[in-house]
Amino acid sequence: MKFIVTSKHEGVSSALREYAERRVAEIEHFGTEFEKTEIVIDIERHETICEIVLYPRRGEPFVATDRADQGRAAVDKAAAKVEKQFLKLKQKLADKRRP
Repeated sequence: MKFIVTSKHEGVSSALREYAERRVAEIEHFGTEFEKTEIVIDIERHETICEIVLYPRRGEPFVATDRADQGRAAVDKAAAKVEKQFLKLKQKLADKRRP
């Protein structure tokens, strides 16, 4: 998976960027490969905003945005939202195949 981690302002640490990469890379253990992943981290009024966009090989991208006072919390919440979207679609496709 190709990661693109960007930040709109200079206040984002490299440790937070690496943490976001590792956290989102865990989503691949569900069995699907993604073409690329965009992670946008922004700091606005003492809050960290994290947006994650996963592009699968086929289909629509998964998008999640969340904000929190701390950077890791924002990344965790956004990653959890993306995981939930992905698992919901995976379950829907599995139910469709069953008689």
